Amino acid sequence: MTIIAGALGNRAAKDMLQLDNDLFLLLNAGPNPSAIVAGLALFATKFLMLLIPIYLVWLWVSGGRRNRLTAIALCVALGIAIVMSFMIGLVAFRPRPFMVGLGNALVEHRPNSSFPSNHGLAFAVCAVLLFMVRRKGAAWSAAAVGVIVAWSRIYIGVHYPFDMVGSIVVGTIAAMASLWIMDRYGAPLLMLAERAQDLVLARFAKA
Repeated sequence: MTIIAGALGNRAAKDMLQLDNDLFLLLNAGPNPSAIVAGLALFATKFLMLLIPIYLVWLWVSGGRRNRLTAIALCVALGIAIVMSFMIGLVAFRPRPFMVGLGNALVEHRPNSSFPSNHGLAFAVCAVLLFMVRRKGAAWSAAAVGVIVAWSRIYIGVHYPFDMVGSIVVGTIAAMASLWIMDRYGAPLLMLAERAQDLVLARFAKA
């Protein structure tokens, strides 16, 4: 029974990987991409990530305890997510499509682990956490931009579709862990951040 279960498990895993490859080839640019679509994908993958730090800065500068706690929670969640992504890459390395000669890559990229996508992860973290703290407008915006970025990463040939699914799972865990931390240590973290801000501003005032 154990041998049969193992064989079925291996076959299911192979079928999932084949499905992932097929979906990738369906969404990837291919050998003759449209210049307009390729340009949009490259713009999305290079510049839409900037929306996250811009939003974080806006939350902090706009002031108010709730806004600043949300900014800190997002930073904590993003930090947890990146550490988790790094650890997953160490224990479950998956080569990127161009590393195995699959599809067409429109950009050069380091030959590091494909799973999960850090670009997709950043937006997944933001969308999930913002939903959890009931900032639904911002959450839906993060989700919508995240879908565009996820598509762009697949289109330019550096990620598989299942990398994005993994990003949602990891992002959800990171968001939940961040809110658990904020529940217990949010007030002192906010105090530390505001003190650090005051010290920086004081130095600039003296300069």
